[in-house]
Amino acid sequence: MKEKLILRMVIVLNILLVILLFLFSMYIFREKETSKSTLTQVAGAQSISFEEDMKEETFSVSVCDSTSCVWISSDGLIKEGVVDENAVYQIVLDTVIPHFEKKYGGKTFTRNRSGSFIYWKEDVIPDLSNIFEDVYLAFKSRINTSVEVLSKDLPGTDGKYAQKYIEIDNSKQKLYVWIDGMVVKEIHLSAAQPGYQVYGVFPVIDKGVAPIAPGGRYMPYWMAFYYSPKQDSWYGLHALIWWYDENGKKIYEPSTNIGVRRSKGCIRMLLGDAKYLYEIFEKGDHILIHE
Repeated sequence: MKEKLILRMVIVLNILLVILLFLFSMYIFREKETSKSTLTQVAGAQSISFEEDMKEETFSVSVCDSTSCVWISSDGLIKEGVVDENAVYQIVLDTVIPHFEKKYGGKTFTRNRSGSFIYWKEDVIPDLSNIFEDVYLAFKSRINTSVEVLSKDLPGTDGKYAQKYIEIDNSKQKLYVWIDGMVVKEIHLSAAQPGYQVYGVFPVIDKGVAPIAPGGRYMPYWMAFYYSPKQDSWYGLHALIWWYDENGKKIYEPSTNIGVRRSKGCIRMLLGDAKYLYEIFEKGDHILIHE
């Protein structure tokens, strides 16, 4: 009797042990599934975060003068963190420059038998000399995203006509010396009276240290650039004239004539300025004249 009781207890214990092992295995299985799900969620979140980081943040660069702005979006200009310089150049060419050219009166051109050139109509114009680089650097920095455009009294041409040339702006009574795309000297002058001026491209035809004009006037550091059939004489760049009076005394044209249109074709300047031009320009070099 006692032996049967012990046998029953052993059987019951075995059954309980099997039940406990089953329950434990179910617990382990559930923990593994929960852990796997958590890892999948974390991995998915990390993947989404990485993808979001890879997306380019869109921002804009403003190009402004004192009263107006042009806004340029970075959309399409930055790829994988790198600014597309060619794309920036093109959008500046297509949007920024036309905006400011229109606002400041635009450009025109003048032409004669010797050539033609483009120049700004107005004297005060926007300084766009570094606009492409400035906009590119603004996109590259992503911090300083504002480009300022200043209005200045600048030459009408851009220095690209030739490696070396003279630009004369009659409306400002000023001459610019262009060398390698840079203005190396500005000279104030006395241009021709209305009705005697000429416009266009003129090569230097001849030079003379002090030739005598009709009427006995001396023209220091003279450089001829245009023959006038009407007057049967040459127009030239030269210093303020001088002559002898009836007593043989030298009479000099006053420097106060600079800035006043007085001649019938020639363009006059101070002696030092005329000498400077005479020494660096040769026959064949070009003079561009406009209003």
